[in-house]
Amino acid sequence: MKIGIMGTGGIGGYFGGLLARGGFDIHFVARGKHRQAILEDGLQIVSSQGSFQVMIHVTSEPHEIGPVDLLLFCVKSYDTESVARFAAPMIEQNTVVLTLQNGIDNVEKLAREYGEERIMAGTAFVEASIAAPGVIAHSGRAGRIVFGELSGKRTARAEAILDVLTRAGIEAELSDDVHQVLWSKFLFICGVHGVSTLSRASLGLVLSCPETRDLMIGVMQEIEILAKAQGVNLPHRVVPEAMQLAESYNKSFKCSMLRDLEWRRPMEIEALNGMVVKLGRQHGIDTPLNQALYACLKLENEKVKNPLWAVQLDNTA
Repeated sequence: MKIGIMGTGGIGGYFGGLLARGGFDIHFVARGKHRQAILEDGLQIVSSQGSFQVMIHVTSEPHEIGPVDLLLFCVKSYDTESVARFAAPMIEQNTVVLTLQNGIDNVEKLAREYGEERIMAGTAFVEASIAAPGVIAHSGRAGRIVFGELSGKRTARAEAILDVLTRAGIEAELSDDVHQVLWSKFLFICGVHGVSTLSRASLGLVLSCPETRDLMIGVMQEIEILAKAQGVNLPHRVVPEAMQLAESYNKSFKCSMLRDLEWRRPMEIEALNGMVVKLGRQHGIDTPLNQALYACLKLENEKVKNPLWAVQLDNTA
């Protein structure tokens, strides 16, 4: 199986590195200093589960890779549509595009570009990020992928992907209700990322303060109500289970959205708490806690994306 990785960050770099170490035919798309470092010295995974380094094929041009059997789509949600068009040389009739992105609307975006029959959905549970060009830092538990067909069927191609992931040493699960999986992760990440980013605090600090802990629970509960309106059958104890998962993370863990804000990079706020607000309005459901998070972080995001605008407004105030 020929495998492409679109987005060599924490998720794509970590799982792609494990696939490369397992000897699979794998090809990475990366840019800038990250691509150059991988090209010269290989991809380095620094992990509490065991560090390793692999020499891999990396390029900034999808046409140099050509059609693949499986494309792991791991880019930021705000880049989905533009990168989907960019990745077209890697897609042919039988290519499976497996999205492991944050958010709940990436499947629709990719389906518009490639056709729903090529898309599988999934999510990754992993504490990993780019530590330096060519270096992925991983902490906590070994990463896990849960994925499945949009139809819920257990198909031959899904089984083949599960076999590849498992043989690479990746903990993977094939789900018969991937929409439930996406919404459960969506609920978790909106609570954890939204509150941690707004409070500029590690997850351990957020959980140790009763007020921010309660805020996180409240954010998740709003999404639980919204999911029912969307016809998504979430587990009965989805919020307690999400909080239990948060408790299992390293207390010093900083979510990717907080790191993006600290490094003055665009955030995925529109795909997360912003999406909650949008869907809430469509269903006539109030989401005041998500609205507050979204409003504050949207302003921060605008300041990151357009610093000149922010400076000009400050100077005219």
